[in-house]
Amino acid sequence: MPSFFNLDAIPIKKKWDVFRDVVASTYVPVGVMCNHPDRFNAWIDRTQLGAVVLDQAFLGQLDVDRNAQHIARSDDDPIVIAVPLSGSIFISQDSKDALVGPGEFYVMDPARPYRLTIVEGMNFLSFQLPRKLLTSNISQIEHVTATSFNRDLPYSRLAMDFASSLHSIADTIEQNSANRIGSIAVDLFTMALWERLGKVRTHSTIHRSAQFRKAISFIDEHLADDNLNLEKVAASMGHSTRYLRGLLSEGGTDYRRYVLEQRLARCARDLTSGGAFEVSIAEIAYKWGFSDNAHFSRTFKTYYGISPRDYRALHQFR
Repeated sequence: MPSFFNLDAIPIKKKWDVFRDVVASTYVPVGVMCNHPDRFNAWIDRTQLGAVVLDQAFLGQLDVDRNAQHIARSDDDPIVIAVPLSGSIFISQDSKDALVGPGEFYVMDPARPYRLTIVEGMNFLSFQLPRKLLTSNISQIEHVTATSFNRDLPYSRLAMDFASSLHSIADTIEQNSANRIGSIAVDLFTMALWERLGKVRTHSTIHRSAQFRKAISFIDEHLADDNLNLEKVAASMGHSTRYLRGLLSEGGTDYRRYVLEQRLARCARDLTSGGAFEVSIAEIAYKWGFSDNAHFSRTFKTYYGISPRDYRALHQFR
């Protein structure tokens, strides 16, 4: 497996400075601190599994902080699932804290603030999963972040076994197998998250999964329609609203919450896209179904930790 990032050739006194300069481009914008920068080391080996990125890595003692200003400089960052192989990490996100070590994994969502502490160095696997692949099935990611998943539950155990097997064969994976392996990783971790949320149903079928994805696709394609409602989605599929509610619930998705989050995400995108600075915040909000600008501003700040005006300004002058 090719080395994606390695500090071995860097003089010891410069390792920390080099790492600090490249960490944002490797993952996402964050603040980093190290108590002993003169002893810091890191390496990352990266494998592309279709849409999924698998990193096998080592990071020395490190404190990481991601705040609203960092988030404003990002767009559609992937969900991260990390599996420590040695050492441990303390994660804090969404008003929860967890200490995670070997034999466990945790979920981290870069769309909201978080803090990480690696105490003495950690070897780990990191799966970067495209946000839409997870949130199309599970809208309640914040319910499973900063949580230790261990081998006590069947799907968590299966996901851990799969991750361990990838660790041993990652450097032999052929390109024609990579896409399928990435899809399996998404499916297994999704099932593990469903399991923790209590959403696993033994009667779930491939047909219902396809119906779920069809519903989500229709919603995504009609977010700009201010008349979009559950009845219209159900009618497009030829089903009752009761059936659709059950289908979405099975996937851990609340209709109102999903629509709100997706509309806010599109507003955030349009606030900073090319030429967007000439369009008023009120126009962007109205385009995505927010008729009350004050309500939009309050809701946006609740989710992103910063007002739409400040969010735009951070991008305009960075």
